[in-house]
Amino acid sequence: MTAEELIRSGLLEAYALGQASPQEAALVEGMRASHSGVRAELDAIEQALEAQAMHTAVAPPPGVKAGIMARIAAEPRAAGTPVIPIQRPAATTFNWLAAASVTALLLSAAMNYMQFRELREVRGELVRSENDRSVLAEELQVQRTAMERTQQQLAVVMDPRAEMVVLNGMGAAEGKKARIYWDKAASEVHFDALAMPAPPEGMQYQLWAQVDGQMVDAGMVSLDPDTAGLQRMKDIADAQAFAVSIERAGGSPVPTLTSVVLLGQI
Repeated sequence: MTAEELIRSGLLEAYALGQASPQEAALVEGMRASHSGVRAELDAIEQALEAQAMHTAVAPPPGVKAGIMARIAAEPRAAGTPVIPIQRPAATTFNWLAAASVTALLLSAAMNYMQFRELREVRGELVRSENDRSVLAEELQVQRTAMERTQQQLAVVMDPRAEMVVLNGMGAAEGKKARIYWDKAASEVHFDALAMPAPPEGMQYQLWAQVDGQMVDAGMVSLDPDTAGLQRMKDIADAQAFAVSIERAGGSPVPTLTSVVLLGQI
């Protein structure tokens, strides 16, 4: 615990009131001896307690002292025993009242410290509960986002205007498949990678559309698990076929014909 944390913790007040545990008292005394800031703060607390006690001291009614002295004088005593009046400085006349005030102040401060500790524990529980609630809210938002994405993809698949084009594997990718959902009226193309393997390091799948005998870039294919499922590609208004090639990461302006791994005719 740093000096600043100790000062903010309330342990100095508890130590001054005699309410600190032995471990807490040892910590305070060690920090007081080694850190001037803690020493100054503790001195200020003790001075404030003493000043408060003296400030709240209440003078007794003027007749109290006379009544006490009259009772003492009326008590029987042995003959010849002198009665010597006790003279005290005026400043100490009400020391017993000051002591009572200090005791009351110490008890009040002790109660305040106990309430402070309880409040700190309650606040800790509230913080933990709030953190738990935040985590649940984040998980709920993730589930809600995933559900919305699933509903959007299902709408694409179930759309009667969408034409499904199956892309079959070629060469090293023989036996692999992918699907295209193409809404020709809206020119929208969605790609479903199914179980395509990851491309070699530094390489990426690229979708192409054959338009009037030319291969047109239809976008890069992502195999990121966060975007699993249907992926929206570039709009294609007309096509006779779709193909997928393996290109350098970022894509190529023209397909590498020897790297075409998927092909689907319309």
